[in-house]
Amino acid sequence: MSEITVPGKIIFYGGYSVLEKGNISLSIAVVDEQNKGVTAKYEKGKRRIISPQFKIDITPSLENKVLIVYPYIVTEVYLKAKGKWKNDVKVKVTNSPIFGNKDEKTGLGSSAAATVSVVKALFEANGLNSEENIDTIHKLSQFSYALFSQKVGSGFDIATSSFGKTITYHRYNPQEIVLPPTNNAELLKAIIQSVEKPWGWIKAETFAFPSKYNVLFFNIKGAKTSTIGSVKAVIQFKAKNPAKYAEIINMQKEAEEKAIDALSKMNDTDIRKYTHEARDAHKLLQKETASLVPDFDPIEPEPLTRIIDESEKIAGVIAGRCPGAGGWDGLAFIVNKDFKDAKKIIEIGKKEGLKLEHILLKVL
Repeated sequence: MSEITVPGKIIFYGGYSVLEKGNISLSIAVVDEQNKGVTAKYEKGKRRIISPQFKIDITPSLENKVLIVYPYIVTEVYLKAKGKWKNDVKVKVTNSPIFGNKDEKTGLGSSAAATVSVVKALFEANGLNSEENIDTIHKLSQFSYALFSQKVGSGFDIATSSFGKTITYHRYNPQEIVLPPTNNAELLKAIIQSVEKPWGWIKAETFAFPSKYNVLFFNIKGAKTSTIGSVKAVIQFKAKNPAKYAEIINMQKEAEEKAIDALSKMNDTDIRKYTHEARDAHKLLQKETASLVPDFDPIEPEPLTRIIDESEKIAGVIAGRCPGAGGWDGLAFIVNKDFKDAKKIIEIGKKEGLKLEHILLKVL
């Protein structure tokens, strides 16, 4: 069997703000130390989608309600309509341990990576070079993920896995994706309407993550936050007080534009300064949302604030943050390349009663 592998992501800058038109995010593409992310092995043969880790071994059908079935069906329907589906394909999807397991994921984007891996595998299996067809693969992957979840997200995770590199990303116009009714007869029409046109707003550019730095990521064992629940809560706040929401998001946007620029220029002082300002904006967003939604998980819980602040006192730690939608999904740090003191951060976590698991990663 041939194989392709696609990376996961850490959205270090742009959590929440990336949902809005024109706001920059920095999504860091990550793989394990063996350069593996989500791997899709593929071969010509009977139609089959397999994931041993999730005990999936089925003939693809949307009736299965299984995530990795959706990119298979969507890509198959599209390539057949274009006369480019040359043979049926068996695809076997395997996650690197960096993504955790089905009972405790690490928040590194395994679902998005799995979606993209299936689309790329089907293109390659039908003699279509995935790099030459990356725009179509990206759009099919975004469509498939939206079809499965029945919602259109910002798409930074799918974009990172599609392009396979660290990117600065501005979201696409959500109206570009036309989700069909449950009637499968409308699926091809919806795919064509969504994929075969330029997309508005979107801007995804490769970001050369400076070799001076590395990224540390810690999974917080036994503690998780629902990203969907957190985003829904913030959207409630936006609906209730759009002016205040816009003010906070703009504060974050301005700070993160400066932080990303400082990172590209390897200015340690400004990276930390503007990351702190972005964190302050998230804390304000957290306060306002929690006043409306009492059970809202903090974007930066107080124990994690203390861990970040203490860790930034360690030589070689540049800046830390709760990535993405925040909460208890993880901790990420930009550190000097030769930083070897991850255990010190784990010890700081212990003092807060938290078990931090250092996930060894490579940045692409």
